[in-house]
Amino acid sequence: MAFKDTALALVASLALALTAAPAGAQGTSADEDGQYRWIDIVNRSPVPIHYFYMTDVDTRSWGNDLLGRRGTVEPGRVVRVFPNRVQSARGYCRFDIRVGFANGSRVERRQVNLCRAQAVVCTSTQSCAVR
Repeated sequence: MAFKDTALALVASLALALTAAPAGAQGTSADEDGQYRWIDIVNRSPVPIHYFYMTDVDTRSWGNDLLGRRGTVEPGRVVRVFPNRVQSARGYCRFDIRVGFANGSRVERRQVNLCRAQAVVCTSTQSCAVR
């Protein structure tokens, strides 16, 4: 069990180290206004993440699940997501985020600044922090 915990901690640390580098260094291109709008979903919880919604703060509906064909973010994994093209083109930096887990739990974060934040790190089905 200690090996599994150590391995998961190593994977999560590596994922955060990768997200700490500047976005341009990771090959992610900027939007037309020069901003980098993306966020990494880091799943440190024991439960898979089944859906992820992200919408600018002035849009009232959640829109489509941004995990799309990827389907889930398994424990110990990291997935990068981007707002849809229309929302990026509108120039918003602040977005509302909803994370949904396989057990039915969900976590919402409001007013997340995608132009500054690099990751949403979920450590349980009740706790996701923006970093």
